[in-house]
Amino acid sequence: MIQVTDLHKSYGDLQVLKGVNLQVSAGEVVVIIGPSGTGKSTLLRCLNYLEEPQQGIIEIDGVRVDAQQHTREQVRQLRKKTSMVFQTYCLFRNRTALGNVMEPLATVQKIPKDQAREMAMELLRKVGLEEKADVYPSRLSGGQQQRIGIARAMAVNPACILFDEPTSSLDPELVGEVLEVIRALASDHKRAMILVTHEMKFAREVADRVLFMDGGVIVEDAPPAQLFANPQHERTKKFLQRMAY
Repeated sequence: MIQVTDLHKSYGDLQVLKGVNLQVSAGEVVVIIGPSGTGKSTLLRCLNYLEEPQQGIIEIDGVRVDAQQHTREQVRQLRKKTSMVFQTYCLFRNRTALGNVMEPLATVQKIPKDQAREMAMELLRKVGLEEKADVYPSRLSGGQQQRIGIARAMAVNPACILFDEPTSSLDPELVGEVLEVIRALASDHKRAMILVTHEMKFAREVADRVLFMDGGVIVEDAPPAQLFANPQHERTKKFLQRMAY
């Protein structure tokens, strides 16, 4: 469902991705771990062309984009296949919780307003925030704002949701509520999910596969039980020892 072939991304002379190859099946939950600055977030942002790679082919749910030869329409179609939950909440401050979730339904999918409202309310129910429908982001906790971000990402019914360290901006006591929503999404296996996280225990619980990235490449790719209990590469072993998961 997702096929990434020989993906390269540089910023000036700094090579961030150095020939990444990746396959993700429909409904699969893949967690990416690794040191900061090793290209994890850049990989996610390249998948939906928020960052444009210099080389490589990305194919998602039948839409193929070659970094060296593509059209704007191909990129637009690729972006429609994914949604992203960012480190920061990225909500519209002048819209309520309901308005934030309705936005992609009404604006992107052109769903009639009454139907979009009903669908958005159902998504708020799924993340446990139905009672906050008419509340603006400034009156919500960080955890609640991130849960609304997840509901908004679900609203476009993407083939894949990308999570870029979704708990990194939260106070420790709010992390659990966001992870619980993601855990519920992962358990239904209705869509592919790729998560970048430093929450090792959570990665072990929800992932079908865990990728360890370092130096702009995927060093190790294995089921969580294998990767955490018996990593095959020295770099993976050292990272997990430092994390003391």
